Amino acid sequence: MTTLRVRLAAQPLPDRADPWALFDAAGRCTHTGNDRPSAWPSADKIEAVIAASQVRIATLKLPPMAASRIAGAAGFALEDQLAGAPADHHLGVSAQAPEGRVRVTVVARSLVTAIVHADGRITRIVAEPELAAPIAGWRWCADEGGSGFVRCTDGSAFPVDAPPADGTLPAELALALARSKRDGTAPAPLRIDAPIADAALARVQREAGVAVARGSSWRWHAAPPESFASAVDLRPPNAAAVATSPQRNLERVFAPALALVAVALGIHIVASVGEWAALRVDAWRAAREWTDLAVAAGVPADAAATPQAAHAALARRYAQLRHAQGLAAPDDALPLLARASSALAALPAGAVKSAVYADGHWTLELARADPALIRDLDVRMRAARVPMLVATSANGARVRIGGP
Repeated sequence: MTTLRVRLAAQPLPDRADPWALFDAAGRCTHTGNDRPSAWPSADKIEAVIAASQVRIATLKLPPMAASRIAGAAGFALEDQLAGAPADHHLGVSAQAPEGRVRVTVVARSLVTAIVHADGRITRIVAEPELAAPIAGWRWCADEGGSGFVRCTDGSAFPVDAPPADGTLPAELALALARSKRDGTAPAPLRIDAPIADAALARVQREAGVAVARGSSWRWHAAPPESFASAVDLRPPNAAAVATSPQRNLERVFAPALALVAVALGIHIVASVGEWAALRVDAWRAAREWTDLAVAAGVPADAAATPQAAHAALARRYAQLRHAQGLAAPDDALPLLARASSALAALPAGAVKSAVYADGHWTLELARADPALIRDLDVRMRAARVPMLVATSANGARVRIGGP
């Protein structure tokens, strides 16, 4: 049985060529190419390999649980680390290891859906970084096209550019190395499985601050058959096949169980409604307390109509009183900047193009909108208890810090 595997960074298009590899029944790669879908060679089955630039792999340690609950628990554990709404991400979860670890492959749900709908012959979807087996250190893999990724010791992975000709570290990799050194998990060594000159390798060694080793150039289709077999399948279950499966009289077989489920559901609904009502009462009382506190502090009642408005009015009132005494308020320019300084200090040199303070907020213009850099800055701002809003564009990112 032959298998055609196609590496995709987007859904297949009739007029776009994508790299492919043909494998025989033993899992050996026999032919490779780069063609449009109409020119792909025939095979018994087709699998998609999502390019590393579109994938992130996280490693989590979860308590022992049933296999059916692992995906939900992993999604909950990663919720605050994902950019955008959770519904925008498709998660592929591996089986749980004896020590509780699972690998979670994160990819855009729209990409997986587009690949499935574009070619119904695709029976399996895997992530390119899973084809690079973890080693004792980190593997920096990249092909001649310039895209690449880092596979960490624990099996996690993140996208990163190929090694530049001058040997400078990409910002994502530099940030990850700095974080690993702070956590005491710096890689030993950082193996570069990519084309790189000797001079560039020496500079990487200096900038990385860890042992660096030269590996062989990365070729996704040269991965061993075991790597393809053990990779998490990202293709959603085939709902059409389920719909056409033989129907059974479930009501007759499971009538007693269904009755118990209905009773339990009714009890749960009643209890949930009671809990919801109690929470609503508590929320109403808290809102009244905020409003009363604001009015007692001299804030006009119409300016404290909601808890949010009362909180903001109290902050302004507090700032006014501090200023009247010749003192600084928490959201003044310098105190706010001081609170955020620990987070901003970790930004790479030259990352901040401009900084403007107005109305209790600093607005920073960043030269790059790297997802890893933004995520790390958000984590640091949260640790410093400084509110932050981010808007990205093709030219960089705008970050607003401060305010309630």
